[in-house]
Amino acid sequence: MAAPFLAQLGGAAPATASAPLDTTFSLLDGLGEIRLTELALSRLAAEEIEVQAVAPATALLGADGTTVVGVTLPPEYATGTVNPLGQPAKGSARVSGGVALQNSKARMEITSIRGSMPEGRISAFLKVDDEWIGEQPLYAADPSAVRLSVQPGAPGQPTTLKGSGIPITPTQEGVDAFTEAFGVALFAVTDRVFTASGTGRAWPLPNLPV
Repeated sequence: MAAPFLAQLGGAAPATASAPLDTTFSLLDGLGEIRLTELALSRLAAEEIEVQAVAPATALLGADGTTVVGVTLPPEYATGTVNPLGQPAKGSARVSGGVALQNSKARMEITSIRGSMPEGRISAFLKVDDEWIGEQPLYAADPSAVRLSVQPGAPGQPTTLKGSGIPITPTQEGVDAFTEAFGVALFAVTDRVFTASGTGRAWPLPNLPV
């Protein structure tokens, strides 16, 4: 879904096209997905914290047919650069909707998730109960772990970009926000809390002379 979107929501797929220069893409359409890890699901369950999708995101259900284990999210925008090896170089992206975490103590909404490269920082708007906290840098991704599959379309058609399996960890700000909301520190900055993937169609932009 263009470089930065897949950088935050994808990875570990080999590039299938090469070019002499980095290529900049602008997203046309696509879909992202985040799935909680078994570690995250087990620790949330221990505190009876339920996961819910915040529209327009939609829930992904586990094997029991009732537990939400992740969400799919439509993109709002994405632009960025991919090098010939399928690695993202720079760019930014945002997806619509998000997730809510809720138990008897608190409800936390994490929405409008925005990623930027090459920093690998993932920010989102945070709401705890009825109070908007604002946009916070809640998660981090390792840019070196990202590989995108780049499949050029027919003449006049967009390029397809795909990525999957990138690990996402919380930042210290994310850990602190969770602890303050729910009164317990379940995660550390080294914990993989979810993995992300994405696919989309994007237009390659011309390389203009400097």
